[in-house]
Order: sequence, then structure tokens, then C-alpha cells
Amino acid sequence: MSNLRARWVLAALWLGGLAAVGFIGAPTAFAVLPDRMQGAAVASRMFYLMTLAALVLGCLLMILERHHAQPLAASKPFFLVLGGLFFAVLGEFGIVPHLMAAAAAHASDAGVWHAIASVAYLLQAGCVFAYVWILPDSAARVGR
Repeated sequence: MSNLRARWVLAALWLGGLAAVGFIGAPTAFAVLPDRMQGAAVASRMFYLMTLAALVLGCLLMILERHHAQPLAASKPFFLVLGGLFFAVLGEFGIVPHLMAAAAAHASDAGVWHAIASVAYLLQAGCVFAYVWILPDSAARVGR
């Protein structure tokens, strides 16, 4: 498998996973489970697993991009992958603990934390989408 195909497959898995969890899994958990906190627990577990997948896929992509990019400082694809990883980690380990604590305490700022977590998730997806979008152009410039 060529470097381009490997990068394409890894990015497609990452973006597809984000879409599946965000658009199908989490809304279904809230729609099907009778208790809102049960839905939140199931959705939270899906988002956590997606973060683990993002870490693996993103690290593999960074390795492939590092091998591909010459020079690295001018590599927009590398920094898009890095951005996706940053927002994945920020969301799951920086924002979600505050969201869970606020939701468990029925605090009034739970909605704000949910909105912030949603923005981080969308920014992660945006970075991965932009990476997929520019991947053919970046490969054509270098010839791989």
C-alpha cells in the first residue's frame, strides 16, 4: 500500500468514526435509553473510545506525514493532523471532566461545558476533514 493510500485510509477511518459517533451513536443513546444519565454514560463511553482511536490514527498519520513532508515546517497536512490530535485530547481530557462534574451536580453551567465540548469535537473533525481535502494536492506536489 502506498503512503498516500495509507494516509487516506487512516484519515477516512478517523473522520468516519467521528461522524458515526457524533451523528449516529450519541443521539441514538439519548433517544433509546430511558434515563438521560444512562444516555450520557453510553455517549461518553463512545466519545472516549473515539478519542483513543483518534490518538492511534493521528499518531500513525503523523508518522507517515513526517516521513512524507519536506520540510516539516511547511507541511500543512502534518499540522492539520496535529490540530486534530490536539482537539481530541483537549476535548476528552480537558473539557469532558468539567462537563461530567457539572452534569452530575446538575449545575447550571453544564450546558456551557457541553457547548465547549461540542466545539472541540467539531474543530477536531474540521482538522481531519481539511486534511482529507488537501491530501491529493499535497501528494501531487511531492509526487507520492
